[in-house]
Amino acid sequence: MKPLIVFVLLCAPVSCAESGVHVDNTTETDVKSGSISTHDVFSRDGKTDLVRDTKTKAGNLQIRIHRFYHAGSLVGEFVAMPDSSGFTTEAGSSYSMSLEFDTSKNVKSAVIGTKDGVILDIFTCTNGIFSPVENSVLQEVNAFGADMERLFDHAHLSKTSPERFGKEAQELIEKHKEK
Repeated sequence: MKPLIVFVLLCAPVSCAESGVHVDNTTETDVKSGSISTHDVFSRDGKTDLVRDTKTKAGNLQIRIHRFYHAGSLVGEFVAMPDSSGFTTEAGSSYSMSLEFDTSKNVKSAVIGTKDGVILDIFTCTNGIFSPVENSVLQEVNAFGADMERLFDHAHLSKTSPERFGKEAQELIEKHKEK
């Protein structure tokens, strides 16, 4: 069993390095109260991206706080407790932040962007736990956004026939479907 654990621990930094995301984790156990606190710091290309603090007691969530960062600045926080959750953006931030929900009103993802719509970071959310996406996902999303911007550019639209626009839209769909 020990060799397997060592192998997994040795391989973990490689997969994180390939994704551009690194995580440092610390865990503390309070034997007296029976609570466990974890502190996870995610960084993308050497800069703090997400800080996640979780406290559980007897296996039950007491509180989980996600702090989202970009370029060293706090952009927003998502706090979850057993019976409620809340989201706050940082006042005066030069970035925007949004959450996406599924049909059951569970959070699916969070996005940090510029005020003019460039996506800077994406975090997936599974079972209330946010994680940064890989660098390759960010690159693909931004490439698609740049293509969409070119397609819907006012000057381009004004000199493109409806037939040609439809063909370009279909080509864009096919291009990004292949990725």
